[in-house]
Amino acid sequence: MNLFKLSFRNIRRHPRRTLLTGLAIGIAVAAITFMDAYIKGITQTIFETFIQLDAGHIKVIPKKAVDRSRPLPLDKGIKNISRLLRLIKAEPGITEVSPRIRFPVLLENDGNSIPALGVALYPSREQRLMNLESQLVAGSVPSDSSWETLLGIKLAEKLGLTVGDELFMVTTDSYGGLGPGLYKIAGIVQSGVGYIDKKTFYVPLRAAQDQLALDDGALEIVCRVENGLIESIPVAASLNERLKGDSSEGGNPDIVALPWQKQGNLYDLLSPVKVYSLILMLLLGIIALTTVVNTILMSVMERTREIGALRALGFDRSTIVKMIISESMLIGVVGTLAGVNFGLTIALILQHTGIDFSNAVESIEMPMKPIVYPNPDVLTAVKAAIFGLFLALVAAWYPARKAVKLTPAEAIRSN
Repeated sequence: MNLFKLSFRNIRRHPRRTLLTGLAIGIAVAAITFMDAYIKGITQTIFETFIQLDAGHIKVIPKKAVDRSRPLPLDKGIKNISRLLRLIKAEPGITEVSPRIRFPVLLENDGNSIPALGVALYPSREQRLMNLESQLVAGSVPSDSSWETLLGIKLAEKLGLTVGDELFMVTTDSYGGLGPGLYKIAGIVQSGVGYIDKKTFYVPLRAAQDQLALDDGALEIVCRVENGLIESIPVAASLNERLKGDSSEGGNPDIVALPWQKQGNLYDLLSPVKVYSLILMLLLGIIALTTVVNTILMSVMERTREIGALRALGFDRSTIVKMIISESMLIGVVGTLAGVNFGLTIALILQHTGIDFSNAVESIEMPMKPIVYPNPDVLTAVKAAIFGLFLALVAAWYPARKAVKLTPAEAIRSN
């Protein structure tokens, strides 16, 4: 009899046990498929939000600011940015550059001081970087030359202000004096990141330079890179060589270009997620393995006499082992296909609807939007399928070894 047909007949003899084995493999594969897509979705959401709202693909900053968690003092920023912008824009791969100034202020509301962070930028240059227009919930984005501002939605609620109102602020300028500014509220924005919406407002760079006494100066220059998730590191390395050049051409050895992966510790913090994913996969595998080994071993032990008879008819040990492994692999293929399909289906549904973590991320200062969208791909399915088939193969090894230890005579006499 054909070995495949014999294996297929054996798994049909105990449908409940076969179903239990297939379910164990299928559930483990489905869980791994979904968790892989889910973890990819979380890390992608965090990285994309970090790049959009803060880091860009590359950020050019003074070297003194590299290890600082707070904005650099205004008088320690980048001078003569007009010439520097032309130098940076000439770097192959960089498609957009935008200078920014981040400055802390205290805003007043009914006698209460509210700490806030101003971000000065060129709105027209930020369409492919921060893209404030996509965050608008009311009003419009101010022009580059206006004295208007955009308020984070929760900051606007704290201040009791809306579109059309005026916002007066006093901060310290680059000389240590007072820098007053009166801005009209052009719009309200919502980034989706709680701590940013609570304290951040945006103003045109030219107005902020006047208010802060920073003529042609900024604290950072954010760059967009073509295919920047991957290419930011080599482009930043090349840009750093360019920045070391002649100062008459815009070179400045006191500044450095940092790819988004090297800004802060966010990338290093999330890198071990892949290790955690592997550990989870191993735990699920161990749980499923014990179930599969147990059911296959019970099936083999119940067929000890039958296996002894096959040995007496001329079936050698390797053929018996192949038969048992074939049974396990047949169940594994069906369970794996079902698990991959189920896991991908759930991931694809949630890829469109998302998973809401609003309450969980409300109080944490991490650039993570409250809605996470799983990100399944072909590699996710391939890894889960390989895991399921490997699980079925490993699970059959011990029962198969157990089955061929007895001699044909001992097997036939056993109960």
